[in-house]
Amino acid sequence: MSAAIPHDYAWFHETQPDLAEAYCMSYVKGVSKAEALRRLGAEERLLRSLPIAEAVEACLCGEDPPPQTAHAFHVDGWSVLVEPTGCQACRPERYRALSAGTELVSLRVVMDHRYEFRWVVDGVLRTLFDARSPQIRRGTDPDALNAHMSAVGLEPEGVHPGPEDPGAAVLALAERVTGARVRPGHLAGPLLGAQLDAGAPLASG
Repeated sequence: MSAAIPHDYAWFHETQPDLAEAYCMSYVKGVSKAEALRRLGAEERLLRSLPIAEAVEACLCGEDPPPQTAHAFHVDGWSVLVEPTGCQACRPERYRALSAGTELVSLRVVMDHRYEFRWVVDGVLRTLFDARSPQIRRGTDPDALNAHMSAVGLEPEGVHPGPEDPGAAVLALAERVTGARVRPGHLAGPLLGAQLDAGAPLASG
């Protein structure tokens, strides 16, 4: 069992400052990277090597809405999907598809506005909350993760101030639930990815 704490993810904002501002990260248990991307809505024939940095740059520099992309890597039996310009995984039809027959943990972060944590098992939303107000939880089993939440500074009863870095706290909680530790090297270089919409295409890496 992981004993991750928020400090373990201080590197994320330090090494990926633009991505850390807004992203969706979803862990899917026991499926391949290609299958996870397919469940998210990508066409398998369009999968290719696609750098996250290029997608983030398109978001920062373009005047039009950037293409929505997803990028996948595998760690400790989980495929991890990173969406730097959107969050398809937070849509009910998508998290049901992603978790069909398995388990999903999904984070949606928009710095200073949103720090959502979702835990879904075989299409059923077990726990959902925002790290800014962890005492407000929804799902069929909203108290199942209370011990892990307390360990990363997300007080289930909301009686103490929240963590200084809610983004790092939800990443640490995701590791405690999945046992999968994301490291800086996982986000370096091109990853298997795909564009999820019909916007202007990104070049392959």
